[in-house]
Amino acid sequence: MTIDDLRRARKAAADGMAERAEALAALEAAETPDAAAISAAETAFAAAQGAFEAADKQVKRAEAVEAAQAAAAGPGDTDPGATPGATLGAVPAPGAAAVPKDPAHKGIEVGLIVGALAAQKGDLGRAVAQLERAGFGQVAAALNATDATAGGVTVPRPLAADLIAMLRPRVVMRRAGARVVPMPAGQLRKARQAGSASAGYGGETVAPRASAPGFEAVDQSFKKLRALVPISNSLLSYSSLQMGALVRDDLLKVMGAREDLAFLRGDGTNEAPKGARNWIPAGHWLGAVAGTDALAIDKALRKLVSLVEDANILMVTPGWIMRPGAKNFLAALKDLHGNALYPSIDARGELMGFPIHTTTQLPNNLGAGANETEVMFADFSYLVIGESGLLRIAQSTEAAYLDANGEMQSAFANDQTLMRAIAEHDFAPEHEVAIAGLQGIGWAL
Repeated sequence: MTIDDLRRARKAAADGMAERAEALAALEAAETPDAAAISAAETAFAAAQGAFEAADKQVKRAEAVEAAQAAAAGPGDTDPGATPGATLGAVPAPGAAAVPKDPAHKGIEVGLIVGALAAQKGDLGRAVAQLERAGFGQVAAALNATDATAGGVTVPRPLAADLIAMLRPRVVMRRAGARVVPMPAGQLRKARQAGSASAGYGGETVAPRASAPGFEAVDQSFKKLRALVPISNSLLSYSSLQMGALVRDDLLKVMGAREDLAFLRGDGTNEAPKGARNWIPAGHWLGAVAGTDALAIDKALRKLVSLVEDANILMVTPGWIMRPGAKNFLAALKDLHGNALYPSIDARGELMGFPIHTTTQLPNNLGAGANETEVMFADFSYLVIGESGLLRIAQSTEAAYLDANGEMQSAFANDQTLMRAIAEHDFAPEHEVAIAGLQGIGWAL
């Protein structure tokens, strides 16, 4: 059982304790209290309290073990960015200049772990030994501190965090400024204000009406992103930085592309996140805007900004999301005198003072003419990505997979090892009115 499984069990125990408390309170508040029922409810509450205390103790014990193992993981790995003989995490000798880790090697530890697990057919002990023999002692120590289950091996949190951080430039929602919050228990419930309190003037003897703001729940729960990475068995015979970088980059490529699509256009079905396009309220979607009238285009774009601003959104991190083709189309628009309508696009990558974030995950073949694309405007500080921060790795040499062309491939026949990485996250806006969008017809060069 992982530490997050224990946290989820503790949360379930806390929920059960709350239910028992409510039931007991209802019995005690009855006009004719039933002593026998109250006694039974008190017993049930005591049992629920005991279950929570036991679950809480397990979580605290696991957290203490995790902290101890992290503290005990000593140096011994050659630092990818250090001088020969230096070790990853080692303290420089007095008077010696510190050598920073090469930024190009960020997240490479995950690639080394995945490669070692693939080479050793998922055997944790043998993978640790392989990393130690190759001189990556600190990576081996971190891997040795984790657990292997039937579902695979959990990559240590600090190393997984490095890899997830590298998704930022590849996933437009992360790049644009969507907030990332931890969901270690598997669920996150936040309250958003659905109605405000009221105030008014009145005479000295007129009692004011009581009012209170209304709130709604914003729920998020884990959706599992599965990434499949086939690795040549010839490559796996080497535990090198080059092999680690190759595996890391493959993981980032497949995870980033799928996550980007989900956060943008996911429909929330089949255990996938619901993306920004499907969170936009009907009144914030303008529909089709033809690309033949520059005045109409300008009016529609300004309308998107107005819709978000008029919804009392604070505009902390506002910006646009569109295809590169749509951005270049807007940059090419001219006024009646032949001047660029939006010179700031080429000058600063901005439209109406707000940054443009581009992605090819938005389609450009929508509509009857297969020539329509989507453009969205949002304050990204209101968009929330909840994630576990965990990465689970498993491998198979017999499994089949679909390649980029949709053709079935056999890992065994191709002399490959198929690695599966699972990340857990969800996406939701704090306020849906923080997003607006339109569908541009012919918005391409």
